[in-house]
Amino acid sequence: MAHKHLDHAQLEEGCELMLDWRKLQKVATCGDDVVPVCVQDVDSREVLILAYANEYALTEARRRGVCVMWSTSRRKLWVKGETSGDYLDLVEVRVNCEQNSLLYLVKPRRAGACHTRDADGRTRRSCFYRALEGDAWLVKRPSPKRLGYSPEAVFGAFVLGLLLANPRIRMPALFRRGG
Repeated sequence: MAHKHLDHAQLEEGCELMLDWRKLQKVATCGDDVVPVCVQDVDSREVLILAYANEYALTEARRRGVCVMWSTSRRKLWVKGETSGDYLDLVEVRVNCEQNSLLYLVKPRRAGACHTRDADGRTRRSCFYRALEGDAWLVKRPSPKRLGYSPEAVFGAFVLGLLLANPRIRMPALFRRGG
């Protein structure tokens, strides 16, 4: 489904799939040299955020000992927690095999990492609080502690949903519909 006119309330709280298929194109043309950063809780291994960092953000993250990224939309340094108080202490930085992405292993100071809030007004623990089910409908997920949350299962369902929804992505016959 194409990314429609952005209604932030619907985008962040709705159950309609509104993926921004042009995000990487926007990042590539923003003029900033960045790499993707996966931010993961060092204890639970839950993926909290997917963002970007430039050399300056990485330097500042290491210097400050907290999660620092580069906002490609605002084109400025983004210190996670500077506004919300939801700082993520940096435990370790890992670099992938091709040196084109980073993994920040962090320890949240408080309960949340996402800028959105749940129905009770609490900061959500992770930005990945919905999963694809059925015909690409988003389903909100309860807090991981309440259900024996499996980040691998949610991420796997998310990736499989993306693959099934995008016919341009080639995948093994085992996973193809009717294959």
